Amino acid sequence: MKNVIFILGVMLVISCTKTEVPSPTPTIQEESIKFSVSPDVTSNNYLLIKDTLDLTISINSKIPSQGIIYSVQVMRTDSNLTVFKLDTISTQLSTNIKATGFNIKGNYTLKISLTSKTTASNTINQSYSFSRSRIYKNYLRSSYDLSNYDTWFSSAQLLKSDGSKYLNNPFIDEQSAQLDIDGDGLEDVFYFEAYDLQISPTPNPPPSIFMNNGSQLKQTNYTGPTIKNPHGVNILVGDYNNDSLPDIFSNVAVDPPFGAFPFLNDNCHLLLNSKGGFSIVKEFPDQGFWYTGCSGDIDNDGDLDIITFNFHNQANGIKSRIMWNDGKANFTIDYNEIGNIPVVYKSELVDINNDGFLDLVIAFVPNGPTRTNDLRILWGNGKVFSLSNSTSINISPDWYLMNLDFVDIDKDGTKEVIPSGNFNNPSGGAPIYFISLFKSEDKGKTYSDKTTQYIDNNKANRFYHIRVQDIDKNGMLDIFSGEKKDNIRWEWNGSKFIKK
Repeated sequence: MKNVIFILGVMLVISCTKTEVPSPTPTIQEESIKFSVSPDVTSNNYLLIKDTLDLTISINSKIPSQGIIYSVQVMRTDSNLTVFKLDTISTQLSTNIKATGFNIKGNYTLKISLTSKTTASNTINQSYSFSRSRIYKNYLRSSYDLSNYDTWFSSAQLLKSDGSKYLNNPFIDEQSAQLDIDGDGLEDVFYFEAYDLQISPTPNPPPSIFMNNGSQLKQTNYTGPTIKNPHGVNILVGDYNNDSLPDIFSNVAVDPPFGAFPFLNDNCHLLLNSKGGFSIVKEFPDQGFWYTGCSGDIDNDGDLDIITFNFHNQANGIKSRIMWNDGKANFTIDYNEIGNIPVVYKSELVDINNDGFLDLVIAFVPNGPTRTNDLRILWGNGKVFSLSNSTSINISPDWYLMNLDFVDIDKDGTKEVIPSGNFNNPSGGAPIYFISLFKSEDKGKTYSDKTTQYIDNNKANRFYHIRVQDIDKNGMLDIFSGEKKDNIRWEWNGSKFIKK
């Protein structure tokens, strides 16, 4: 009986013992996120001199267990346009970020937000202001390369200084060029307006400058030095004095009023740019009808040489020439073997055969009882160009070439030649405008017309500036007219240029 009572007592004690509840795991308090950035942009006067900002964010606190969520955003302050955005997670004490998109001169806002992936309330936000300095583009390239501009403009974007519509159209006239005059990263337009051939003496106004504000091109007064013969008919863009700023060389050929022959004698000129705008002009004394020219580093010495052709050289005795540059825009005249080539009306410098030397491509009209039309590649060796070392491309005598373009479409090391221009309509009326393509199968020894094979429907409305580049950035090459509003464009589809 006593044993039974003892067992019941033990059971009663056990049943009455308080159950122990486990203590909760204590919450570990995260250290508040702290960080610093390099370079030091905290002074709000940081000046960026390139298109990228190499930013290092260093964490000065303990990293949360699951890492930190980084949100980095850069905006242009003039438009609140986001030029860079990054969202990422890191568990490292420092994170390197390459922010891109600073190809426009101006002010920018950098916003950095760091948040614990574990605890959303553990976050820190900071903003910084900095500026992008003048944009420097490589203008030490051939005038042909630089004529494939960054921007496809429409004449609808052109405004007079008072904000009214500008009615002339530099994008279908020959005497215009695009370049970033003020270094803001946006191409501006330099233009000599067309003139009335019924007026005598021939009007010869200074150039028109259209500054790009990102959406429109507004005409501004030319404030540069006085130019003796302003009206350039063929404008070459390049850095001719090696100061990293774009300059203008004008081949000047002003048509006289109707009935006032012979042609006027004009001077070429070089307009040198500065950080404050065009500031110096160099006039070249030999008078001629300088209808075409081109520039590039012919002798591979690191500066831009110039070739300029006097269209009427046989009539007035002024020879065409190469102008060798000393790197500071001082030129030595050399008639070379091109001085007496007659009636050259189109020229470009391009390395056709990929041998490291620029070749000279010209369209000219040799003497003869009937009009001929010679398209010729004069092979370059860094010293001399000669008709005796050249390849002739057979083109129609009826063609007037307005553009010469080049592309190695099949990557065989020899560029195809794409002439374009117009010819008289046999039915009367407006001329017929065309593009064509000539290809070599023997490394430039001969060229044959492959237009029908490579170009679909090669006729178009009036154009002047034809360009060959991927203008819509979709990875496919385009052939197109400089006037965007007309939308004259062919696009490569892998085997043929198709008209769009």
